[in-house]
Amino acid sequence: MTTYRCTISRFDSVHTCSLDVRQGPHRQATTEIIVELIKHRYADASRKPYAPKDIIVDLNRDYGLTIPYKKAWLANKKAQEKLMGSDEQSYQLLPSIAYVLRKKHPGSLILLNVGAHNRFKSFFMSLDAWIQGWKHCVPVLIIDGSFMKAYYKGTLLTACAQDSNNKIFPLAFGVCDTERRKTWTWFFMKLKECLAYREDLYIVSYRHDGIIHATKVVFPHAEHGYCAYHILGRIRLKFKGSTTGLAWKFNQSARAATPTQFVEYMALLDAEDPRIRYYLNEIGVEKWARCFATRSRYSIMTSNNVELLNSVDRVPREYPIAKLIDFLR
Repeated sequence: MTTYRCTISRFDSVHTCSLDVRQGPHRQATTEIIVELIKHRYADASRKPYAPKDIIVDLNRDYGLTIPYKKAWLANKKAQEKLMGSDEQSYQLLPSIAYVLRKKHPGSLILLNVGAHNRFKSFFMSLDAWIQGWKHCVPVLIIDGSFMKAYYKGTLLTACAQDSNNKIFPLAFGVCDTERRKTWTWFFMKLKECLAYREDLYIVSYRHDGIIHATKVVFPHAEHGYCAYHILGRIRLKFKGSTTGLAWKFNQSARAATPTQFVEYMALLDAEDPRIRYYLNEIGVEKWARCFATRSRYSIMTSNNVELLNSVDRVPREYPIAKLIDFLR
């Protein structure tokens, strides 16, 4: 039988801690309350995601609250779902998003592919303004792929060009599971379907087997050159001990306007390491050196344009797919 009796064995009437100081976590600060305090941070999709450790610091500074990491993580997840929906809900919205995009942007190519049991396979988007603008850009397609970091991961394929003002011009975006021959061929097929034919087409990308294969299959008339920056990165990995002047020597070789200049700068590279020349010859000098390109690259020697575009959507790639597509369009 419970008597609800207690015995006081010791009583200390002198307190050294201020009553204003709360020791330990605030249990009354529920995740719902925290969500209301932090949800304004998710309004801007381009803003860096709110990390749980930052939530802990900000709540302590602004409200004097002390919460454990697990509660901050859960509040962060609930806040994102409240404003952007869950990852599952986001994929369920894709048919509606595709329908609205077609209605609002006539002439666009918006494709949603699903497989068995209505499972997502891929998404392609090229708006009419981008399709029409391609006709007035230099005939160089710049291609790249980047990782999506939401719960279900995936890959964002990107194509852009350079307009007459030397500004980056987006052309198309594709979402798929990973980079491989099949997905790059699919992406290139859709590009060919929506973009006007350009006789002197040049494609710039990093050296990826899937892109090389897709270019040969879908754009056999195009010339395919590689990003000089990525080649430089491979040289640094393969040939250790190079000097700080390696980048300048290689870039000058890649951008040389005449074969004579090219020979001069390649001699400087030979002084770094004779093996570099053999490596570059295996790649194909016409793939990375401007003076040996079979058609004009318009001085676009790297895929920096598309990578700058990817840097803009770096934060949205961490959000659910519906939020990402809304940001891209």
